[in-house]
Amino acid sequence: MLKMNIRFDASQIAKSFGELQQEHPNVMAQAINDTTREVREAQVAAMRSSFDNPTAFTLRALNTRFANRNTLQATVWLKDGATRAHYLLPQIEGGNRPLKRFEEILVRAGLMRSNERAVPGPGAKLDAYGNMGRGQIVQILSQLQAFSLAGFDANATNSKRSKAKRSKVEYFVAHGGESRQGRGSWKRGDKVQHLPRGVWARHRFSSGSAVKPVLLFVNGTRYGKRFDFVGTAQRVIDTRFKPLYEQRMQRQLAKLGLDAGGQGA
Repeated sequence: MLKMNIRFDASQIAKSFGELQQEHPNVMAQAINDTTREVREAQVAAMRSSFDNPTAFTLRALNTRFANRNTLQATVWLKDGATRAHYLLPQIEGGNRPLKRFEEILVRAGLMRSNERAVPGPGAKLDAYGNMGRGQIVQILSQLQAFSLAGFDANATNSKRSKAKRSKVEYFVAHGGESRQGRGSWKRGDKVQHLPRGVWARHRFSSGSAVKPVLLFVNGTRYGKRFDFVGTAQRVIDTRFKPLYEQRMQRQLAKLGLDAGGQGA
């Protein structure tokens, strides 16, 4: 009969398991954070594929909070996403997009309805991402005397400089044939404008003038769900958390000498 005498230090193993129990919250937090980083990377990749030439601002729109041993929870979400006004929410959830800042000013000035949205027209100066330049927006709001209602002091004046700018291009609001009496009337003399609703630019030349729409007022802009934020995150969690957790656990076991190739037994 073959007899085998196996000796091992049970107290050392017990100590190692005790240390493993103490370190497990750290292991879990590390695995959660590894997964969170991959979720964030996947969301940025999803933005690139979902949106046409997204801006750097959009690609940096995510905020990340990491887990620790006391709070085993991490989040990846939109910066300032607690407010319903975040411009990416309609892309995630569908529905009408919120008013942009300059649209809010137009509404408060009585120049646009709250259920309308302003979309760029042929006269808008767009950047490489298809967005209207801030300089032109400021010029429009200034000429329309809208800044005072928004708490700013940037309205056009009768200075030579302001007059010189208006002599080249003048912005005005057309309300599609509606007659508006009192402050903010859209009549020119006794004639009601019949141009489509929006902000128009009148360009003056030596031989005359021409008008072109810069912003057109439309009844909302409803979006379908384009950015599968939740689905993207869930797919990463389902496929990556377990192997990332196992990798972190193997490293911890190796440190404590409890891995398959260790000397703890």
